This record gives sequence, structure tokens and C-alpha cells, in this order.
Amino acid sequence: MKNDIVIDYIKANWDRSIYRDANGSGFMGLDIPYPYTSPCIKGEGHFYFFFYWDTYFTNLGLLRHGRHQQAKDNIRNMLWLIQANGYMPNHVGIYNRSQSPYLCRMVKEYLAATGDEAFLPECAQGLRQEYNFWFTARNTPTGLSRHGHHDTAEGCAHFYDGALVGRLGLPKDVPFAEKAIVGGHFMANAEATCDFSNRFDSRCMDFIPVDLNSLLYEYELFLGECSAKLGWKEDALWAKRAALRIVRMTRYLWNEEQGLFLDYDFVNEKPGKVPALTGVQVMANGVATKEQAARIVANLPLFERAHGVAYTSEVPGCRQYQWAFPNVWPPMVYMTVDGLRKYGYETDARRIASKYLETTRQLFAKTGQLWEKTDAEVVQVAGGEYKAAPMIGWTAGVYIALKEYLETGANA
Repeated sequence: MKNDIVIDYIKANWDRSIYRDANGSGFMGLDIPYPYTSPCIKGEGHFYFFFYWDTYFTNLGLLRHGRHQQAKDNIRNMLWLIQANGYMPNHVGIYNRSQSPYLCRMVKEYLAATGDEAFLPECAQGLRQEYNFWFTARNTPTGLSRHGHHDTAEGCAHFYDGALVGRLGLPKDVPFAEKAIVGGHFMANAEATCDFSNRFDSRCMDFIPVDLNSLLYEYELFLGECSAKLGWKEDALWAKRAALRIVRMTRYLWNEEQGLFLDYDFVNEKPGKVPALTGVQVMANGVATKEQAARIVANLPLFERAHGVAYTSEVPGCRQYQWAFPNVWPPMVYMTVDGLRKYGYETDARRIASKYLETTRQLFAKTGQLWEKTDAEVVQVAGGEYKAAPMIGWTAGVYIALKEYLETGANA
């Protein structure tokens, strides 16, 4: 891999984003057992504890830089938290919700990079336990899963008074019951890893998210492989669940008119109104048919601008939210490129990857930092809800992975 100033910066700063808890020094007093990576360097950003989905994208870089033990330790911490809680928390200290489940991808890619098959039984058991949480606690009458929370009405109202009043400017003087309901929906939106977005019409728990079910499809396929290797005798179960999920996703989430997978409002029985990159992500998870993939690729102009792919299309009111147009988020850039590559759309994949690398380089040259989120229309740090954090984490991991892809043609 050719050197550049961004790679040099990442290599010099990996260790500053790794933490080791001891004697109650962990976030909110919880010491997790193994060293872990945080999105930000302490003192240079406010996300300095152990997050769920962020860590998958950090691991992309750790594995490619030969830091296999740290990638494994991140996984072991998640397995420990799943065993203790029955699910992986949003981040250490936040137990009223999880986040979009990327642990299966973390495990698969760690095993592929290291050949550490002795680690498989422990991983497989943890993944099966986590899957059961999504299959039961987050199930809907459609047979597909949604996001939610397990906080009290008081907790949801407190979330409203804090995050929603402070970040979205919602009115504070509303009845408690309304705060509890609205706060609960937005807490589920936070579990959906896009806090906050216009995808769910402020009613996240009423929607079936495309990305969540795409990820669970990967779990079903992989757990079927684990069953065969480990003698669980559940091969048929996992094959059936995966096949059913494809049928249900096609029925409820594929929108033939728009040529995209859209979130589905199962309460009102209608598709969501906001196209998002999550409808492209299904290609990374192997959900789309070849015909569906062609329609999806034809819709890339909804999201793509001169300096990247925005999280959603441009619709009225979108700029109120940070997980909406025109903001570019490194994880979704990676999932978009990964999906395009897997379905053979190399020209599109390489173009979008190149935009991410070039924007990251230009901003680094100006600021000396990597950033949590950028703008698809101009080369600048993105806004919305709160000031963007300088970040190693997913920004570094995605940069490393996409640079390797462009230079070697290796998996994104």
C-alpha cells in the first residue's frame, strides 16, 4: 500500500485510541475485560468509550494494519457484553438499546484474515445469542425485525428533554405522555445507528428498517455455516430463516416503482418516504437480485454528489438532521462500495471510493485531523445537530480499506 500523510497519521495514532480499563476507570465505572478501541482520542473528541457498530469499521483498518490481536480483543469485549446482557449495548454505559448488529461481519472478517478457527465456537455461540435478541425482542407481525428500546416512560421523557430538545429543537413544554412516546421512538432511532434521521417520520418503532434485516440475513447464513462446522444440527433451521427473510424483504421492503429497498411503515402498511443508502447496503449483505441491483445502481444519483454519497436523498426538511442529505458518513460509504464491488459495478465502486479518499485527504491537509462526517456538496466538515468530532475510528478504518481496494483490487 502506497504511503500518504493520512496513513502515516493513522499509524502514528492507533495506540492513542486504544484503552485499558482497571479498578473502576472504565466508562461509568464499568471495566471491560480486554483492551478496546474508541472512535476518538481522549481530549480530541467526545466519543472515547466502547461503541458497537463504530468498532466494526475500526476493525477494517486494524486487520489491514496487522493489528489482529486488537481486532480480536474488540470482538471478545462484545461477546462478554452479550453474555452479560443478552445483547450488545449501544455503547458501554447505555443499556436501554443496542445498535445495528455488525458483530457477525466482524467475526467473519477476523477469521478470514487470521485463520483463527479455534475462536469460532465462542464467537458462534455469542452470535446465536445476539441473533435471538433481534429475532424475539425486536420482532414484528411481518416476521421481520425493527428497532426499539427497553427503557421506562420516565427514561424516554428524559431522553426527549435532553437529546431531542437540545439537538433537534423540539418544544420542551409538552405533556409527559407525549415526551415518553416521542422520546421512545427517537431512542429506537438511536438504536438504528442514525441518530437522528428523517427516515422514520419520527416513529422509528413503527418501521421495519432495510439495513437491520439485511444484516440479520448475514447472521442466518453464517450461523448455518457454524451449525454445519460445529455439529449443532440446525442447518435446516438457519437455511429456512434466511430464505424466509429474503421473501419477506422482497414483499415489504422492495419498492418496484422506485427501484430501491425502502423502510416499511408496518403500522400504516406503506413504504417510507425517504430513500437512503441503506437501500443500497442490501447489495453488501447479498440480499438483492441482479435485476434489483441494476435498478439500485441506476438510483445512485439520488445520493451522489461531487464529494461523496449522502446518507439520504434530498427531501424537504432533510438538513435538520445529521443522518440525512448532504452529510456523508464513512460507514455508509464503505457499505455502498462493498455492495457495488460484490455485484460487479467496479466503475461505480471505484469512483465513490476515490471521492471519499480525496475528500478525507483535502480535509486532513487543511485541519490535521480525520473527521466523523463530511459534506457531499463541498469539501468541509459536516454539520447538523452537533459539531463533528475529530475521529480515528471508522474514518481511519474505512480510509485504509478503500485505499487498499483502489490500489490492489482486494475486497473493499
